[in-house]
Amino acid sequence: MQSKIQYVSTMKIVDHENFGSNERRTVRNSGLFLLDAGKKTNNLFFIGRCGGEVRIELKIKFTQNSNGSVSVKEYAKLFEGSSTNTSDLDGTASKSAVIAANQTKTVSFRVRNTDEGDDYADITLLITNTVLADGDCTNGIKAKAQTLGTGFTGAATSNINAPTTVKGGKRVTFQKCDIYCSPKTGPQEIHGAIRLKYNNVGGPNNALALPVTDETTTPDTKGRFNHFSGNGSIYWHPTTGPKLVRGAIRHEWAKTGWERGIYGYPTSDEIKIDPNKNTWFSDFQNGVIIWNNNAEENPNTAKLSGRKVRSLFETIFKEKTKGQKDLNVDSVRISSVGNTGYDFTRSKNRKVTFKIKGDYESGIFFIPNPSYTITLRIAFESNKNPDGKVACKLTAKLDHWHIHTSGAGNSKLLAGLKKGILEGFKDALELGDVPKNTGFLSFKVMKDGGIKLYFRGDILGKVVAGVAQDKLDKL
Repeated sequence: MQSKIQYVSTMKIVDHENFGSNERRTVRNSGLFLLDAGKKTNNLFFIGRCGGEVRIELKIKFTQNSNGSVSVKEYAKLFEGSSTNTSDLDGTASKSAVIAANQTKTVSFRVRNTDEGDDYADITLLITNTVLADGDCTNGIKAKAQTLGTGFTGAATSNINAPTTVKGGKRVTFQKCDIYCSPKTGPQEIHGAIRLKYNNVGGPNNALALPVTDETTTPDTKGRFNHFSGNGSIYWHPTTGPKLVRGAIRHEWAKTGWERGIYGYPTSDEIKIDPNKNTWFSDFQNGVIIWNNNAEENPNTAKLSGRKVRSLFETIFKEKTKGQKDLNVDSVRISSVGNTGYDFTRSKNRKVTFKIKGDYESGIFFIPNPSYTITLRIAFESNKNPDGKVACKLTAKLDHWHIHTSGAGNSKLLAGLKKGILEGFKDALELGDVPKNTGFLSFKVMKDGGIKLYFRGDILGKVVAGVAQDKLDKL
């Protein structure tokens, strides 16, 4: 059952003056929203100011009841002082009412200055509670579109008076969003990149079925999501892109705390590993979840810690610049690790930035050696998206560089370093090849700058992960 609530809130504020005429102001707010099983309450908050001294704060709470009526509670505060930003609370008042189904009602009350002066505000709330019949998707979609407003939806691109029949329900498409409806889900909107992903995987014909929420901000406030009736969700983050997660994998992810848990956001859609078996996995920012038949399967891994990656890179840098015999390397450190990169299909790996400092022995004992600071950002990549079946080549390539030099003779040092870096890092560094059909699922840069390879949790995955670990240790 849905209740379409239309309201007009009016505050007639009087700032009483001991000398001269009272100052008066009318503040009016109006709107429309829906209440249903997914959202039984709605809270509104309005502020009115008058005369440079009086401020009214009004809170209104609407609650849908099981019989279709709506309970309304209003609470008003009157502040009066030297400005309308005062914190001097001088009066409060409240009012409650019940609006029956398909009824229009006016609720009025006054809040007074009970401390000093005769300031007051007369508050009137005109409410219409229209109950939409269960399964009335035509009016439900219309009401949802009205609630969102044309600035959000854009113009309708299909007939809003005769919604299109889709699998499981009805749909009206708009320039900026789509609204789906069924008797069980009610009208729900879907837009942006999540809308593109949903349509890309088949829309309501996919196992996701119909949306059961509007697009909603995630609890960590950084991403967006829609939940769907087919036990699935699409999550979006600015550094991952829209990703589909569903079924048992979604359930396991939810148990860890969704996007705020150890796995972070999904970085792939759910991927089937074996076409002949019920074996799936989803990639996440900080790990992999595998579901094999009726149980979670723990992946096998091979890894290098951030400390070992830093040490390896120092060795590589010295090798690439060994042509400059008098170059001293004082320090090499990981200065930052980026976030995952946006992609519609499979999010990009984190990038690691190294900072190298040192100097160059000029041979002139009475002049300090010129010094340098080099910043190199390295992208760790797989030439194909691992899925347990394809062969992959793993590389690390220069993504960005910057050199700063100082001291006498630094221009010569700069030219030599630039040549050494551009020549030494012009080709990607080969980290190794992973053969096909080895259960290789993910190549990941971790938050500390380390790298980690994920394999199936079976015997083959264990063997291949062991071989991969031996090769990493010998890099």
